[in-house]
Amino acid sequence: LLIGGGDGMGAMETTLNALGKRLGKDTQVVVICGRNKKLADKFRATQWPMKVVVNGFVNNMSEWMAACDCIVTKAGPGTIAEALIRGVPLLLNGCVPCQEEGNIPFVVDNKVGA
Repeated sequence: LLIGGGDGMGAMETTLNALGKRLGKDTQVVVICGRNKKLADKFRATQWPMKVVVNGFVNNMSEWMAACDCIVTKAGPGTIAEALIRGVPLLLNGCVPCQEEGNIPFVVDNKVGA
């Protein structure tokens, strides 16, 4: 599950490209782009080497998290908290400078993600 927060921010395109190169065709990645319609449309129009399911803003994040094996996201506190509640491993792919930087050592030091 690749999440860019409510506004679809962060290194989502770079991360999705890297996942495609690494994971291959037998993988499914669900992408949640938040309110970033332009990014969602771009992802839907792209041919990916694996199955990619693209969503905009969702109201059922808990259900998406329950269905995934891992969450790749920026270091937003809301997403981190939801993932911890669900017990889903986190891979952080960036942060909003200053505002979210302190969340990275919290995740790493508590061994709930990387």
